[in-house]
This record gives sequence, structure tokens and C-alpha cells, in this order.
Amino acid sequence: MVTVTTTSGKIHGINEDGIAQFLGIPYAYPPTRHRRFKHSELYTSWENDIEATHFKSIPPQPYNKLETFFSSENVTFPQSEDCLYLNIWMQNNKHTHKPVIIYFYGGGFVNGHGSAELYTPESIVQQHDVIVITFNYRLGVLGFLDWSYFNKELDKNNGLSDQINVLKWVQYYIESFGGDQQNITLMGQSAGSMSIMALMQIPELDSLYHKVMLLSGTLRLNKEETGYLKAQHFHKLIDTHFPNKELEDLTVSDILELQASDEASRGKSKGLELIYAPIEDDSMTRPLSQFTKPIVVGVTNDEGDCYIRNESRKLDPSRFVDVMALNDISVEGSASQTGKQQAQLVTDLYFKAPALHLLDTLPHAKCWYLRFDWHLPNSSDFNSAYHILDLVFWFGKMNILKAHDIKNLTSETKLSKQMISDLVTFATSDTMPWQPYHSNNKNPHIYN
Repeated sequence: MVTVTTTSGKIHGINEDGIAQFLGIPYAYPPTRHRRFKHSELYTSWENDIEATHFKSIPPQPYNKLETFFSSENVTFPQSEDCLYLNIWMQNNKHTHKPVIIYFYGGGFVNGHGSAELYTPESIVQQHDVIVITFNYRLGVLGFLDWSYFNKELDKNNGLSDQINVLKWVQYYIESFGGDQQNITLMGQSAGSMSIMALMQIPELDSLYHKVMLLSGTLRLNKEETGYLKAQHFHKLIDTHFPNKELEDLTVSDILELQASDEASRGKSKGLELIYAPIEDDSMTRPLSQFTKPIVVGVTNDEGDCYIRNESRKLDPSRFVDVMALNDISVEGSASQTGKQQAQLVTDLYFKAPALHLLDTLPHAKCWYLRFDWHLPNSSDFNSAYHILDLVFWFGKMNILKAHDIKNLTSETKLSKQMISDLVTFATSDTMPWQPYHSNNKNPHIYN
């Protein structure tokens, strides 16, 4: 047992191999009953000690086969609307002013949680004296539908409100854990990266973090009108499937069923249509072009191969054109489009072009650009550097590679240690150990 005493009370965690873990700390009140469909409320006082010795429930979500793939053991977590918990990992020593990294998971705003094996940062904190935090935020309609459409007392961007409360909680309490509240790095991948980009547009949060790492995800904010139309569409689904139920009477399984109907009504998109996503609101007053904090932007070399793995998985060509158009991307539709061509278009136009566009619109920030290229040509599971694969290396998850029968991991372990070292250099000193991105140097730093 390891105990930290905060200004609000004690938190008990566990000590494993010199790593202190505080798992399942409530950072906001459960978003249930009168708090349902609303912004979360920060949790800053507790009468009894918090027993942070195991992961708590994860946000309600459909089955995620990618989470199963990126695991070395078969673990399932209970789901509940009472899911607003964070987890802290650090070396069990008395050092203070440790850099803090807060990780925002991806999953298309419908999947993901902070206790997934892929994101537990034991390797990072074993190798370096930093604090790493993961957390849960609400997903799907519970996190990203505009509930104010139904009732002005309700809110939109509830999932963002959860993320903001994590930042506030860290400001209140991380010094008690030996963390430096003046040195907070936000790191996110895919929908996690997009979430951070939404927060970057809210100036009032500036004191809560100091630099960002955006991996494989560039935000396109939903316009207020789009959020309204999506809520209107969801309202019709409720009327159709549950005509006799009030909003507050919808159960978690009702909500997941409605989300599945919502997805089905729109047609296949391979996850490229973000049905629920952050919506513009009045707090987002700063254009990204005026952002000034240090930024790392990363992509993988073959992002699209995660979405369209092979010929049998490609989208119908006309549907592919429509799905890309939903993301303001114009592609020439033709009946002869191969799966490989679709995957390449996703890589180039959905990921790489927006990442470069973002870098080019940040004149006041120091930026670094990276690309993850590692793959094993002869492996059926890892034969290209697709979306998500880089996280195995950022988090040092060699066990996941082992579970897929990759035998000799010498070079993989070395690459992972280098990536983790670069991450910690950025978290510690606001810089990457290679040249920044600028008009004369647009080439990415390559990991392979």
C-alpha cells in the first residue's frame, strides 16, 4: 500500500515493483440522475479515504475489436455511467516537481477508456521519473450529443467537460503526488488528439497545461447547426424505438441500442464518419493559428490500413466518396477503386494532409513533426505502419507484440525506448531532440 495525503484527504494506492499506482480515483461526481446529460462537476472533497487500488467502471460503449487485438490478456471491464475516474502511475520515491503527462485515448468518440492495456504506462515510469495519468471521459451520445436540443438545462460537449475537469483535478492535487503543476503535457491519439485540439481553442484553460502531443488525429469541429441536426436525428430514433420513454428513463442498453441504430441508419463508414464529436461552443474563442504552446504532431505512415485492411474490407466506391465528403475531402469516385487505393487516400487525405495543414497554420508555436514507419513486411498482423500501431511503442507494450508471436524484440525494444525517451524529453524540457518543423524543414522525424 502507498498513501498520498492531499488537501482534501488521503488516497491509497498500490506499489508494484517500485511503481506506485493509484487506480480509479473519482475526479468528478457520477454523471447520473440529476447530473445526467450535463457537464460534469469536479469532485474536490471526500469524507473517507479514497481506496485507489483497482480500475473502476469504463464508459458505456459497444464492443471494440481493436482493444481485443491490442491486448496480451483477455480482460473485460464493467461498464457504467458512473465512469469518471482517473489513474496515476509514478515511481515510488519522494522526488518532487516531476513532469506530468495526461493521456487522452482515441476510439472515434464511441470507444476507449483509460484502463485499456495499451495505455497503461508502466514502461514509461519504470524508465523515467515522470507521472503519467490516464482517465475516462464520456463517449457516444452521453459524451458528445447536444442534449440542450431537448432541454435548455442540459448540455453539449459533456465528454469535453470531463476532460477539462481532469485538468482542473490535476492542478488541485498533483503536487501531493510529487508532480509539477507548472509542467503538464497533454498527449492524445486519434479522437484523443482531436479532443486536445478542442481544448486548445479555449483560452481559459491555458494555465492548466503547458504543451501538447497530437498523434494521428486532426479535429474538424462540428458546427452548432450540425450538432443540432444530429440531436434532432437522435430524437427521431428515440421516438421510433422507445416512444413511451422519457429521456431520463433511457437505460444504458437503450442508449447503446439507439447509437447502433444511428450508425446503421447512416451506412458503413469503417469509423471514418465521426457521428459524435466536439461541437463549437462559446468558450472556443481562440483560432488554432493563435496557439503558442509547444506542439508535437505525429502520423503513422500507413494510417488508412487500419480502416481498410484488404480488398474484402473496402467500402463501396460511391459510399467511400460520400464518407470522405462528410470530412470535407473530395475524392474522384470510380468503380475500379481498390481497397489499397482507398486505404492510401485515407492515409494521405484524412490524416497526413490535415496534420501538415495544422503545422502550417501555427506560426506562433514551436512545432515538431514525426512519422511512425515501423512494420514487419512478413507479418500478417503488422505488415504496415497503420493507425494505432505506434502506441505499442509509445507505451512500451512489447507484451502485445509477443502475444502476436513476434519472437525477437531486440530492435523493437530499442525503438520503443527511444520514442519514450523523446516523449519524456518533450515533457521535461519543451523540446524534441531533433529539428523543429518550419517552412524550410517540413520533413518528419521518422521512427522505424
